[in-house]
Amino acid sequence: MWRLYDVARDNYDKIMPEVRSDIEAFIEGIGDYMAAHPDQVPSWWGNRRLEKYMPVAFGRQYIWGWPAGQAFGDLRAIGVTPNFQVDMRASNQMAISPSRSKDGFAMLIIDPHLQWFGRQRFWELRLHAGEINASGFATAGVPYVGLGHSSDVAWAHTTGGPDTADVYTLQLDPANPLRYKYDNGWREIKTRKVLITVKGEEKPREVTYYDSHYGPIVAKKGNTAYAAKLAYAEDVGYIESKYLFNIAKDYKGAMKALENGRVMPQNIMVADTGGNIYYQRTGRVPIRPKGYDWTKPVDGSTSKTEWLGIHKTSDLLSILNPPQGYMQNCNVPPDVMMVNSPLQAEKFPFYMFNDRIHNTHQRGYSAVKWLEEHKKISVDEMKAFAVDMFCPQFDRWVKELTVANQKFGSGYKTDADYQAGLGQIQKWDGYANADSPAALKYYYWRNTLMGKLSRDGYNALIEKVNDYVDLFGWSKPRQAVTEAEQRALIDALADAMKRMRSTHGRIDLVYGDYFRVGRDELSWPVGGGTHIPEGMATLRSIGFGEERPDHTRWGGPSSGQSSTEVVVLSKPIRSFTQPPIGQSDRRDSPHYRDQAEKLFSPAKMKPSWFAKEELLNGHVKSQIQLDWPRKK
Repeated sequence: MWRLYDVARDNYDKIMPEVRSDIEAFIEGIGDYMAAHPDQVPSWWGNRRLEKYMPVAFGRQYIWGWPAGQAFGDLRAIGVTPNFQVDMRASNQMAISPSRSKDGFAMLIIDPHLQWFGRQRFWELRLHAGEINASGFATAGVPYVGLGHSSDVAWAHTTGGPDTADVYTLQLDPANPLRYKYDNGWREIKTRKVLITVKGEEKPREVTYYDSHYGPIVAKKGNTAYAAKLAYAEDVGYIESKYLFNIAKDYKGAMKALENGRVMPQNIMVADTGGNIYYQRTGRVPIRPKGYDWTKPVDGSTSKTEWLGIHKTSDLLSILNPPQGYMQNCNVPPDVMMVNSPLQAEKFPFYMFNDRIHNTHQRGYSAVKWLEEHKKISVDEMKAFAVDMFCPQFDRWVKELTVANQKFGSGYKTDADYQAGLGQIQKWDGYANADSPAALKYYYWRNTLMGKLSRDGYNALIEKVNDYVDLFGWSKPRQAVTEAEQRALIDALADAMKRMRSTHGRIDLVYGDYFRVGRDELSWPVGGGTHIPEGMATLRSIGFGEERPDHTRWGGPSSGQSSTEVVVLSKPIRSFTQPPIGQSDRRDSPHYRDQAEKLFSPAKMKPSWFAKEELLNGHVKSQIQLDWPRKK
């Protein structure tokens, strides 16, 4: 539908010559490997040919969920739900200036929360090649480090950004639904027939797509069609951005990677060895006519709603070296990235700010609170911060539970499991550590409470108990918890302890008995989580799958910390990493699940040994030398 490959092919010559050269060497290397190892080429590949356009098309496909997701958000605003799923994405990023560092260097946390397997999967790598000296993680189809650092610059991405897509409402001609009204006439809808090969079917399926001059039609109701217009429709610059990040010498070099809207709508955070930290809310942003609500579909029958061009990079929200000495963006609006953030919504067109105003969540609150409290941060503290398992404002819920128990808990005085659960939760330190029995009881309690109340009732109770903007001075008066809600609090605890005993046969389990990380038949205990409804959205973000037959839940594979990295912008630069499972898919490899056991389960990070001579000093088991350019 989005013509990802066609646009990559048709616009390939617009890509920087040095990037085209790298792409072609990359493709040739993959081809050589496949020729040398035919047993490792998947059978479904057949006799197809590798082409230089493929990495460009893959880069477009990889970023597409962000602008397409924004367009479909406009549709959902009017109750239209297209048959298209946007992948779950979240991330953390935090930067501190040298003034906040015990060692006097800027530091950056790079922490995307993506799929642990599949097309979003990140692989750890390093490149020492000519002007490129880079280390970090990348997706399989791109020849550069995607997230990480060069010799002088580190960069991070998190989901969130300016609005880069719109939906236009088309009034179809009842007599000819393949045309739509536009100004004083009609415009034609063009049809495209595409053959799609489906696994297990002999013949390809034929699918018809419908295109307006705005873009493809993505939904239709009666005589109204909805066309999505994405600012990236003809763009092939994403792969260039990765090259420019990889060769950047300072934050200004990283800014070049963001020029011309090369990167999808994102929060970009950069730190360099010169001591600078920089933020840009980046994206390829249309200049929109005033007077329309661009958060919903707009009238496509008039030229008055046509885009007026693309904003210059200098128009975007950005900040260099904030006086606070820190920044964080854990998928939060710019106005809550730090206390007294200068990036307030009223200073910009809303489609630039493009988020909730004066609003944050557990991870964002936790990051700001920690950064505000720690005035001088060591490298070890920064590493611990990246995998922090504290559940902020848990104490407010414990207080409400205690008050409710005092008023209505007399009926549970002889319930030993209730009393044991209450006592442990009241003494809990708030950390969802793998060895914590109280953390698991808290999870069961909040999860059971959520089931007892309606969704609206549960959300209303959260609004009464939590206040994640008190750090910023924006709190509003809150309603008191009602007696009915107090009874629900204690009844949920009693039911939660019954659930634990019924499910596990005992209630003395620890958090890591239930929450695990592993692969195939082996798993290990893990702490932290993304139990947002249960109030356990820790900075260490792990999405857990459904409960398994053995009554455990395993981390991933759909979301969670996928390539966590802490970079110290010293000279030479230092970095530490923590992938989630393993960096090999071969069951006989020692790296099939070693990172799950040795790093992810104990929440540790390993050094990346970035300096080439440091890496070669005892950390390399084998080497292969390739001749390049190839000898004729």
